[in-house]
Amino acid sequence: MRIYGLSALALLSACSDVSVAESGTDSGEAQSIINTESGRYRVELDTKIEAKALPANADLKMLDGDLTQYAVKLCGLDFANKLRPDRCEVFVQPDKSGLLTGYVALQQGGDVQIVTELETDRQRTGIGCFLSGAIENTNLENPTARFDVSQDFEARLPFFGWEKSPGDWMISSESSDENSSGGMWYIKRLKSNLRVTQERWNYCYRDSKVYIDEVFIHAATLVRSAT
Repeated sequence: MRIYGLSALALLSACSDVSVAESGTDSGEAQSIINTESGRYRVELDTKIEAKALPANADLKMLDGDLTQYAVKLCGLDFANKLRPDRCEVFVQPDKSGLLTGYVALQQGGDVQIVTELETDRQRTGIGCFLSGAIENTNLENPTARFDVSQDFEARLPFFGWEKSPGDWMISSESSDENSSGGMWYIKRLKSNLRVTQERWNYCYRDSKVYIDEVFIHAATLVRSAT
């Protein structure tokens, strides 16, 4: 069974340059300045996360497990991107017993985009999963306010799906006909944690009784630097 995104984010395989400065902080973060294809960025890595605990995937293996270089790729900075984010927050869920394991990146520019690299539990009817697109502020007092991904927030990601055959879904951020089913992801940041929850149903598992409610922990921050 397969899941198709109607709009995919194309990420090229070029790596950023080697960091030119490194320092430590008292908050459990290691900092560096790097040059990427999209510009110069300050990188902060959470030193509490051990490299051996990071979920493996092909892209991470190609980069020899280098979290900084992987974050550059996940944040879309490995190519000359005119829409490069001003800030990108990367979170990881390393627990293999979870319903979603892998990585979530929140790219903040003109809007906030979510990009993921996720694995499902195949023994629990996992098909595959991704979240992609612009997330919406759910601040009821000011729903059009631009929120800051570095701070606590609550947001949502609406989607529409068409089931071509059992477990074979096509997913889009917009509905093109009345045969689609609508759903919602809720994304909430609280300090260093990012919670991803479904509303009514998810396209990640064949079993409709599987309810996704996963917590990812902060792994890296990339901020565009003028110097």
